[in-house]
Amino acid sequence: VKKINKRAAKTVKRARTATKAAKPVASVKQIEGIKTMTYDFNQLFAGFQIPGADKYQQLVTEAGERSQQFAAKSQKAAEELTELTKANVEAIVEAGKIYAGGAKALGQDVIASGREGIEQASDAVKTLAEAKSPAEFFQIQSDLARASFDRLVAETSKLTERVVKLAGEAVEPLQTRASLNAERINSLVA
Repeated sequence: VKKINKRAAKTVKRARTATKAAKPVASVKQIEGIKTMTYDFNQLFAGFQIPGADKYQQLVTEAGERSQQFAAKSQKAAEELTELTKANVEAIVEAGKIYAGGAKALGQDVIASGREGIEQASDAVKTLAEAKSPAEFFQIQSDLARASFDRLVAETSKLTERVVKLAGEAVEPLQTRASLNAERINSLVA
């Protein structure tokens, strides 16, 4: 153990003397003159060829181009659909205006018809009151009932025709939009 300690002591002593005898550190001017070695990592593997790399690069390039084309088509389709939606809302508003105007006119006609019906009923009561006999009363009542039924059928037919006509007029803007939408969607899909 003593021999090892003596050797270690000698080694430490030599290291201290070597450090004292070492040359001083180079000056700043000397350091500036040293050229550093740099690596261009792009050029490091320039000569290295991976089999199929050119096909992969071509595939990636084509995929990028296709995705750009798809994005452009998607954007155009979104703009088209926005325009379609706007036109659809305008058609619904137009149909609503037509329906509201027609419903108002129908309501006014029904009210006028109701007034006429009340006036006719009032006249019928007066006519029944003027009957001289029960047979005449029943005859007048029968005639009034028949006339009232005929009037009801005529008014109902007239009202039904007007409602059907109004429905056709109100649906027309929607049908026009539906056919235009079908054409535009078909052109977008194609």
